[in-house]
Parts: sequence; structure tokens; C-alpha cells
Amino acid sequence: MDLGNELDNHIAHWHGNTAKVSGSRTDVVFLGPANLITADMKADNAGTWQFHCHVNDHISAGMIALYDVQ
Repeated sequence: MDLGNELDNHIAHWHGNTAKVSGSRTDVVFLGPANLITADMKADNAGTWQFHCHVNDHISAGMIALYDVQ
């Protein structure tokens, strides 16, 4: 969910796994202001992966995480 203004776009990116969004599989989801998207990600590819936002200012501010799939 994004409740920001026109400057608060997010581009969520899963490394190593994909999510199901509106019936399609993808590893990148655009989320604009005042939007809600359901992304179902079944983590089935073992390893340590990144999840982050592709907006440079957001990456610089720390919007990046690692997730571990056993």
C-alpha cells in the first residue's frame, strides 16, 4: 500500500523469487500513490536474496532488505 503523493512511487523488486500479481508472475511491481496491490510470493528458491525498491532515493535511504529461503 502506498499512501504518499505523486513523488512517492515504489518499484518493489524480489531477487530470486517471483510474485503472482493479477494472475501473472513477476519479480517487479510498480506501486503508485494511493494504490494497493496484492502480491503473493511463494519463496521456493533456496538462498539469501534481496528485496528492495528500485527508486534510487529509497535505496539510498535504506529501503533494501535480505530474506533467507531455507
